Amino acid sequence: MKKILSFIGLVLLLNSCAWMHKTIGVTAIRDAQTEFYPLWIKNHDPIYESGNLPIALNSPLIHEDSVFSGNGAGEMVAYQLVDGKEQWRFKDKGGYFSQPVVYNEFLVYGTNEGRLYARHTITGELKYAVDLGASVESQPVIFKGRMFIHTRNHKLFCLDAQSGKILWAYKRSVPYNTTLQRVSQPVVAADKLFIGFADGHVAAFSIEEGVLLWETRINDGSKFVDVDSTPLIHHSQLIMTSQSGPLTVMDPLSGSIIRKLSYNVTRAPISHGNSLVFGTIDGELVHLNKELKLVKKVKLSKDALSSIVWWKKKLAVASSTGELFLVMPNDFVVLEKFDMGHAHSAVFGNLQVGENKLATISSRNRLYVFR
Repeated sequence: MKKILSFIGLVLLLNSCAWMHKTIGVTAIRDAQTEFYPLWIKNHDPIYESGNLPIALNSPLIHEDSVFSGNGAGEMVAYQLVDGKEQWRFKDKGGYFSQPVVYNEFLVYGTNEGRLYARHTITGELKYAVDLGASVESQPVIFKGRMFIHTRNHKLFCLDAQSGKILWAYKRSVPYNTTLQRVSQPVVAADKLFIGFADGHVAAFSIEEGVLLWETRINDGSKFVDVDSTPLIHHSQLIMTSQSGPLTVMDPLSGSIIRKLSYNVTRAPISHGNSLVFGTIDGELVHLNKELKLVKKVKLSKDALSSIVWWKKKLAVASSTGELFLVMPNDFVVLEKFDMGHAHSAVFGNLQVGENKLATISSRNRLYVFR
């Protein structure tokens, strides 16, 4: 109850005292002006029955002077970045489990009803809508006019990004019922497409025709073997992760496994110069050097770290317990911590950085934009 009252107090203070530099919910570890200063907050909670708490899994997108975000009522909304003023809003069929992307002048995104939409970024006018048959749970990836999407039924689509026409599709047969509620986002590198599947395999495809070039199993468990992270090409090697299995280093040309490291990684690592930084399911922030040897490991949270991004030359880190950390990149000293204030808050989507702002959606359907 105390945390809920604190959150309500924060909203009231932001509306009436915009000049204040100290905000409720922010713990400043140093005596400097806080970086986690909410520029504005939107409540995206839909109407729901008691005991049926809606959980947000999607992520916002900052593009130029706008923030695009799907809300809990199944509406895609465009806001002005500077003040949160609404620019347009359209009702879609279904909710949102992924993140939009901008291609040319269009916002492209999918819903959990399996529909892919392209709307004009300025007006929201619909350009096309395509039925993909299952929940769209990865951000669309666009390369040379082609768009690649991974859906919940383990199907990979290649579409023409301008028209929405389906060019090819690949269906993966996954025998497991116990799969995690996430899918791997495709990545294109060296004219190949790399992706992980819920059956513990990593695969590479040709971009033009969708021909399977190789597949390699990296997780030998009996359940929750999903390879659901975004592939990462690091020093000509393919880095793949799984929450229930080791961090795996692969040869992107052949798919052979080079080595495995005993880390249970929540999301794909991010580059830190020549080295890597990632979070674990145990709440640890880990730094590996170019040779993938441990440089630093610090426990930030009692639960999993869900997203890490570069922001203001520092690391912004989110946890599945509703905490945001601002961390120095070299020694992992925590400069600030922001508590989202609700007992059921978490960040299951991605932190988003743009125009020097940081945006995220909490599991309680609150959209935050920090200046």
